[in-house]
Parts: sequence; structure tokens; C-alpha cells
Amino acid sequence: MMNKEIGEYISTRNGIASLFNRINRLSEDDIIIDFESVKFISRSPAVEYLKLREKTDKNLIEKNMSKDIKSMFSLVVNQFKDADFEFTKEIPIHGIKIA
Repeated sequence: MMNKEIGEYISTRNGIASLFNRINRLSEDDIIIDFESVKFISRSPAVEYLKLREKTDKNLIEKNMSKDIKSMFSLVVNQFKDADFEFTKEIPIHGIKIA
């Protein structure tokens, strides 16, 4: 789903915001976000993704993340921890610990 929606290289927050606008309009509660063809995500859209993920009522299931994508999300999560920000939702991305 992800690369079809916003491409292989995610470098803007706007693409993530558009993705979540579509996700939030779906009737399903469980949504799979497939990162299979996503090759890169920069820090700003990773932050936006995590913030919007925190706000949505949908149950998001991320799959097929490359090591590079996981690393960027881990970096962002650690920066939030350093700033004493706590996520209320667990992010079940293998290799990324929130709690």
C-alpha cells in the first residue's frame, strides 16, 4: 500500500498526511501498511508518520520494512524518548521498541 500511495522515496510530510487522510476514511479498522517497495524515508515524514499513527483510531500493521526504514523510525523514536515524549500506542515494528 505505502509505495503505491506515496512512492519509493518518502521525503515530505505532505505525502504522509495524505496517506493518513485516506486511511482514516477507510471503513476497516485493521490496516496493513506494506513498506515492501519503499526504499527511503527521511526524518520529517518518519516523525509525521509516528505522530499521525498515534492519533488514528485504526489498528495499523506495518510489514516488509527494510533495515534502513526501521533505522530511521528507531532514530526518531529515540529522539522522542530523549525529549521525554512518550507514545501511548505500541508500535509493533520488529526491532523498534517504544515502551
